Amino acid sequence: MGQNKRYQQFYGKRMDERIEEFVMREELIMLTAAELDVENCRPTNFPEPRRVYAWVRYPSKAIRVQAHAIAYTRTAVKIRFLEPLIRIHREGWVWLNAVTPAPNDQGAPPA
Repeated sequence: MGQNKRYQQFYGKRMDERIEEFVMREELIMLTAAELDVENCRPTNFPEPRRVYAWVRYPSKAIRVQAHAIAYTRTAVKIRFLEPLIRIHREGWVWLNAVTPAPNDQGAPPA
């Protein structure tokens, strides 16, 4: 069976672009242990993850993502989300004021 060289070139270039994007991406910035102050603010797990929107930081920008809140302290929330640029699930802590609850689905009973 023959190969279509035009498609091979197109998809080869797309794959190279994706690899370069992955290698050159900025690293996500989450809260550090010092910022969390776990000794004075013990984390509490949610019984079930809650749908939220959260701002996550990169060195040159901040983006708002859909996430699930899985734990919290007085000052921070632990979220799980799909990192949009590389499509990998991530987990980390963000400041409490960076998180807002997601609206309930229409027609669904409130949780």
